[in-house]
Amino acid sequence: MTSPPRDVARERLDTLYRAHARAVYRCARTRLAPADAEDVVCEVFVVAWRRIGEVPDHELGWLLRVTRNVMANHLRAGSRRAALTRRVAGVSPAALPDHAGDVVGRDAVRRVLGRLSEQDQEVIRLLLGEGLSIPELATALGCRPNTASVRARRARARLAQAYEAEVAGAPATVQELREDLWPRREGATA
Repeated sequence: MTSPPRDVARERLDTLYRAHARAVYRCARTRLAPADAEDVVCEVFVVAWRRIGEVPDHELGWLLRVTRNVMANHLRAGSRRAALTRRVAGVSPAALPDHAGDVVGRDAVRRVLGRLSEQDQEVIRLLLGEGLSIPELATALGCRPNTASVRARRARARLAQAYEAEVAGAPATVQELREDLWPRREGATA
């Protein structure tokens, strides 16, 4: 695909940034500290600039897919830096305090999400957190819309099961959650 003229490309990137930078930041912030999330946003839009002619119609989904890839690179680099620091300092990994419990579990939603696989968490965050449609979700996940629809349905069902396990003894609330996550279509029977 040929790249558009520089003026058109600059305008397209500016439009993409104004429309989606906050969503890209929110996505990056789910796993990274604020400063690292800001770095990821910058890297995502550098990739968008380099590939401006390849950005599809479902641009948010594409940007979030790029965000996932940039975050993965960022997390791998962080792991390598931490391992190097431990080797240099002579500190074993077991001696380092684990603050994951402080971060995860601040509220019921995070505890419930923590019961899900990484893939299900990502699908739920993209659907509910970013408000993506199924075609946008498909673009973000790099799969076909039918596959994205199945993943969404299964992730919602597993989320409802995790919620049941978290709040055992509150069946009315579980039913409300199921209805919110998987609304019945008009004319459908129970």
